[in-house]
Amino acid sequence: MVSTSGFKQFDFGYADSGSEFSISPRLLRDGYYDLDGIEEKVIGSHEFLVLGYKGSGKSAIGARLQVITERAPGRFAAHDPILVDNLPLKEFKGVMPESIDAHLRHRFGWTLQLMVQVACGINGDGQADAKSRKGIAAVCKQLDKHGVTAQSPASMKKFRAEKVIATAGLPDSTVGLPANIQAEFQRSTDTSRVGDWIAYLQRATAGFKSQRRHYFFVDGLDDLSLIQEGRKEMLGGLVQAVFDLNKSYRESGAPIKIVICCRTDLYARLELTRAGKIQSDFGLELNWYQNPRDFRVSHLVKLANMRARLADRSSTNVFEEYFSPRIDADSATEFLLKLTRHTPRDLLQLLKIIQKHAMTSGVMSNDSVKAGTAEYSKTYFVAEMRDALSAYFDQNQIASILALLGTLRRRQFPYSDLTAKMDSDSRFQGSFDLHKAIAALYDNSFVGNLTEGGPVSAYDQYFRFKYRNPHSALAVEDKLVVHPGLWKALNIA
Repeated sequence: MVSTSGFKQFDFGYADSGSEFSISPRLLRDGYYDLDGIEEKVIGSHEFLVLGYKGSGKSAIGARLQVITERAPGRFAAHDPILVDNLPLKEFKGVMPESIDAHLRHRFGWTLQLMVQVACGINGDGQADAKSRKGIAAVCKQLDKHGVTAQSPASMKKFRAEKVIATAGLPDSTVGLPANIQAEFQRSTDTSRVGDWIAYLQRATAGFKSQRRHYFFVDGLDDLSLIQEGRKEMLGGLVQAVFDLNKSYRESGAPIKIVICCRTDLYARLELTRAGKIQSDFGLELNWYQNPRDFRVSHLVKLANMRARLADRSSTNVFEEYFSPRIDADSATEFLLKLTRHTPRDLLQLLKIIQKHAMTSGVMSNDSVKAGTAEYSKTYFVAEMRDALSAYFDQNQIASILALLGTLRRRQFPYSDLTAKMDSDSRFQGSFDLHKAIAALYDNSFVGNLTEGGPVSAYDQYFRFKYRNPHSALAVEDKLVVHPGLWKALNIA
C-alpha cells in the first residue's frame, strides 16, 4: 500500500549517530536494527571490541546504549562516549616515566585515563552499596584535590609527584588485581608513585558493587590519520588497557564494562602483540554485506523498511511501493544497493537524498530517482572519498587524484592507463604517489579489481571490493573498477 504522504514522509536518519540521538532518538529506540544480535552481546557477554568499516554503525551502538539507559535507568548507566579523536593525545607524553618500555608506557597511561573516567562516572551511583559509594567518593576527592580530570590527560602527570593518602572504603581484597604493577615500576624507574595510583584506582573500581551496570564506550577510532601520525603503538596500548580492565572487572564481579569500537582496517595496523587473539575471543564485527543474488533478504533493506514503518505502519517494502520495478537493467533494490558499499550510512543517506527529488505521493519516476542518485554521487559519496583520502594526502593532492580518475572517463581500466596518463599530463606529474592513492581507494572500497574468468574461471567477470571481503588486497595486475557510487561524480556513467 502506498501512502498519500509519499516517500518524503520517512525519516531515514543522520550520517552521525550523535545527531540522530539528539534529533531523532526514536530511530534508535524503535528503528534500530540489531545486526547478528550484537547489542545483547555488548550488554551481557564478555565481548568488548566492536569492529567495522566507516558507516557500519559502530557509533550507533554507543548511542543505542544511551537509549537503553533511558528506558531502564535503575539497571543500566551508559556514560558519554570517550572520543579518542577529541582527546589531546600529545598530552599523554610525560604521564608515564620515559624509562618504562613503550608498550607498557602506553598501556599504563591509558589504564590511568580510563580508570579516571570510570571513577568519575560511577561516583554518586545510588544503586551502589555503602562501602562502594564511600570508596569511590574518596577516590574522586583525591583526584579533585590533585587537579586530575578525565578531560585532561596532561593532568595525570600529577600522579608522578603526588602521593595517594586515602584508602577509605576500599575492599580488603579484590580478585584478579595485578599485584606486580608497582613492582614493575620500581624495577623500571625511581618514580613508583604512578604504580601506587594505578593499584589504588584499580582496587577501588574493581571492588565496586552496584545493582546498576555501567557502560563506558570508547569511540573516535575511525580516523586513519591517527595511524599516519605514528599512533600505532599508542592506540595498541589503548586496546590492551581496555582488555586488562575488563578482565579485572569481570573477575572481580564489578558491574563495569568498557566497550571500544574501531575501524576494521585501522585495527589491523595497530601495534598490539595479541591483536589476533583479542579479536578472535572478544571481537564483534559489523559486516552488512550479503550475497547480492537475493536483495529481498538484505539486512540493509530490512533496516530501511523498519525505519519507514515508524512513519507508516502499513508500509511493508518501500523499495516496491515507491520505486519502479526496474531501473535500467536491475530491480530498484539492486540498482540502489549497487551505489553503496553495503553500509547503513551509505544506503540511508542515499534514500534521504532521493527524498529531495520525490515530486509525487506515489511511485517515483526513474528520472527523479536518478536525479537523487546523481546528487548522492556528487555530494555524499565524493565527500566520503575525500575524507578517506585525507588520512594520506593533502587537499590539492586529493583534487589531483579525482581529476586523474575523471580524465579516463571509463568504469574499468588497467593500472597502466593511469601511469601513462600521469606521465603524459603535466597536471599530474609528481603530484602524488599513484600506487599509494589507488591502494587507499581500494582499502576504502572506492575502487575494486576485476578478474576476467574469476579465481577459478567460473565467471565471465569477477569483481573484488574490500566491502565484500575485508581480507582482499589490491592487485595492480588486474583491471581496476570504479565504484558505481562515483560514476556520476566523475562523468563516467
